[in-house]
Amino acid sequence: MDRLISELIEVGRELHLRGWLPASGGNLSARLDKDLVLITASGSHKGHLTREDFVLVDLKGNLVKGSKKPSAETLLHLLVYNLFEEVMSVLHIHSINSTLISRLSQGDIKLQDYELLKAFEGINTHQTTLCVPLFENSQDMESLSRMVEGRLKGERVYGFLLRSHGLYTWGKTIKEAYIRLEAFEFLFECELRLKNGYRG
Repeated sequence: MDRLISELIEVGRELHLRGWLPASGGNLSARLDKDLVLITASGSHKGHLTREDFVLVDLKGNLVKGSKKPSAETLLHLLVYNLFEEVMSVLHIHSINSTLISRLSQGDIKLQDYELLKAFEGINTHQTTLCVPLFENSQDMESLSRMVEGRLKGERVYGFLLRSHGLYTWGKTIKEAYIRLEAFEFLFECELRLKNGYRG
């Protein structure tokens, strides 16, 4: 557990420095074992995390260990862990690119023909389209979680967006989840520049 906490502290610091986790936004988690998940506590600043900023919850969201309250969005992390046994980390950021593209798009974001799509496991050619589901944001985490779960069950999905909120993605390791964040951020920026008539 100490190793995972140390790794998440470092990731939080790096993501904050990149401007992807401003103020107390976002949340980071890692699966400790089959039934337990480490997640950042509600209101914690991800650029200045300490060991006390993490709590341990079970896959139903019950607090197992820790003195603070789990993130309000714990259910969104847990639905990913419950659906995909191989997932060991879920990262959620409030970056400018992910927030803006979620506001400017009328529906799901389609990423097509980019070489960097091969950063996602299972994609071996740029000649493909990756759909990133976009959901309306809600403070009702239970209903939002049910809506998101319905989409994740039926498609090959590597992440999703909440409107005016940010991006969720995951991986078999914390490093893989971080790499997916980088890939999504690059691709979202490309799409935003195209929307803005980018000519180089």
